[in-house]
Amino acid sequence: MFQKFNLTSIFVVALLTDCILTMMHWSSYEVLEPPFALTMPLKFLICGCCIWSCFKEKLYTRGCYLSATLVLILMVTGAIRGIFSVEGYWGYKGWVSCVHSAMSFALLYPLGSLTITCKSLQSWNKYVFPIFILFGLWALKKDAYPFQTPFIYYFYILLFALVSSQPKARLIILFGTICTLLALENRSGFIKTVIAIGLCGTLYLPRSIVRFSHMFIHFFFYILPVVLLVLGLTGTFNVFESITEDEPTEITWHSDSKMEQLPNTNLTADTRTFLYADVIMSAIDGDYVLFGHSIGRGNTHSGVWTQDVEGMDSSERLMNEAQMLNIFTWTGILGVILFSLMYLQASCLGLFYSKNRYVPIIACSVAFHWAMSWLEELTSFNPMDYALFLLLGICFSPKFRNMSDLEFRLWFSSCFSAPKDITPFDVFKRLKLQLLLLKFRKKNEET
Repeated sequence: MFQKFNLTSIFVVALLTDCILTMMHWSSYEVLEPPFALTMPLKFLICGCCIWSCFKEKLYTRGCYLSATLVLILMVTGAIRGIFSVEGYWGYKGWVSCVHSAMSFALLYPLGSLTITCKSLQSWNKYVFPIFILFGLWALKKDAYPFQTPFIYYFYILLFALVSSQPKARLIILFGTICTLLALENRSGFIKTVIAIGLCGTLYLPRSIVRFSHMFIHFFFYILPVVLLVLGLTGTFNVFESITEDEPTEITWHSDSKMEQLPNTNLTADTRTFLYADVIMSAIDGDYVLFGHSIGRGNTHSGVWTQDVEGMDSSERLMNEAQMLNIFTWTGILGVILFSLMYLQASCLGLFYSKNRYVPIIACSVAFHWAMSWLEELTSFNPMDYALFLLLGICFSPKFRNMSDLEFRLWFSSCFSAPKDITPFDVFKRLKLQLLLLKFRKKNEET
């Protein structure tokens, strides 16, 4: 019990510290920029807690994470391969960044725990969100989208029907909506918000069609990217070119890590076609289509995207904006298949093996994020990754899926305040709540 408490405390403190350091990094004040020597060991500590929490699970629970475990083995193998394929200071520094990004999915292991997730959200609500408000939107860099910082915003907006009675939750949803409107130039943020609100709206559909609608939405998000990818590779239809007649946006990276966008700022600009072309042609030329280029190596680019950082190889891009492109470059087709199976297993478990009506909504959101991974979802081990893998962790976890509607609402309310404070002036309801929580704890111990 002591070890479990110790692991929970270390993970929560490390997670919150990384969120605060991320906000400092996004700040326009250079004096607050956290050093690489501090942020990188912290991320390794988080990864270590994630892997350790996986080994502490019971054999049955560990079987629910089968696809995620296969991805973990593949990523560790790719990281070891990368050690021998990079060279020089900049090569190994890039390797460290790529390893953190590739291992970020391991967050789903601890975030599948009721206790760890509850304590993480409680601490985030209490410390991180007020700090972000103190920083203010005016203190963010020009290339830092403000919607990214309140990372649990998407999780809350998916379940706003649950948190409508929580003043702090209403504040977070309102603030997140304002941040999204202030960052309309980031198309993916706006799309994610609209989809989250739409999925939550399915709660109000008649019960007779809710399950059918969830199944349709779920498989639609898995089928659509595959169809569009096949049509794009065969040259039949390019969805990116169909929405714009402009030339691809040209972006240049400078040594001060600031991004200059030239010259097209149209929201419908095609910024993905040339990335797919670069990644696929690089894999074919380098003969690493099946097993990837190893973690720490990137794809050669055609010059539309350039890197002008002293000491780095300007012929390779270590990471691209689309998550699946990075998975393909690092681990090849094998990695893309296993990574997709991880999303598919999580969403199917949440959709078909849940005893409450809230986890299926999260399962549909997981399917949506898999579809978005072909467009964006850059894996960079930042607060947005925590929100994404929180959704995956909930779908994988049998404890979340075995909750009833009432139990899920009680757990979610405890993320904002202690359960004993939910109805402090109603003795009857307090006694009923205590009995329900006692029954819920016994059920978890049996599970």
